[in-house]
Amino acid sequence: MILRRAEQNRKGHVDVFYRSVTVKKTGKSGEAQIKILAVSTQLFAQYGYEGVAMRQIAKAAGITLPSIYHHFGNKEGLYRAVETSVYSTHTLSLMKALKSADTPEENLRNFVGRLIFHLQDDPLYLKILQRGLIEGWEENQTFLVEMSLQKVFDELRNLLNECKPNGGESVLPIFIFSVIIGYLTMQPVTTKLKNYKFATFPREQKQAILTETILSLIQLNTLK
Repeated sequence: MILRRAEQNRKGHVDVFYRSVTVKKTGKSGEAQIKILAVSTQLFAQYGYEGVAMRQIAKAAGITLPSIYHHFGNKEGLYRAVETSVYSTHTLSLMKALKSADTPEENLRNFVGRLIFHLQDDPLYLKILQRGLIEGWEENQTFLVEMSLQKVFDELRNLLNECKPNGGESVLPIFIFSVIIGYLTMQPVTTKLKNYKFATFPREQKQAILTETILSLIQLNTLK
């Protein structure tokens, strides 16, 4: 089923986008779940888990508070549902990128490019991931690992081991994630830096440069 992803625009209205997600029910009940998830994703991404109240979600979604508890149990259950819907589609795509070419080097290039694209193309994915890494409580971070990160990390580690013996057992897997997430986190302020030519490049050019830079640094590491 398709989840409508709501984002508030500058005028305060809600714009609706779409994300693939499986819900347990169909009909009006399924539509209610979709609407709750869409609004919750936007609010949790913007304000974090602690910064959002269930009444706030109910009001924004135009759904009664008891209805939210009926579908998701409690606030933590709703947040888990949001994370599942956000991570699942992207995880599947990243897993495919790790096995999409004939050589380990090309698979690595495809993965790095795909990860940059997903995080940049879906700001809510980036924000939910950032909050999970920085603000998440231990149980929530365990869920993030089990739901998404472990699968991708294992395949990436295997791929790096194909590029170089024990390459995946080094800092490289974490390095790849950290550089990309760190770069995209800093990106909004780079346009405010004076005389920084890179910040003026088109998005596609910056993405290509970032990909090649990461691959070059990995190559330097594997040559040691």
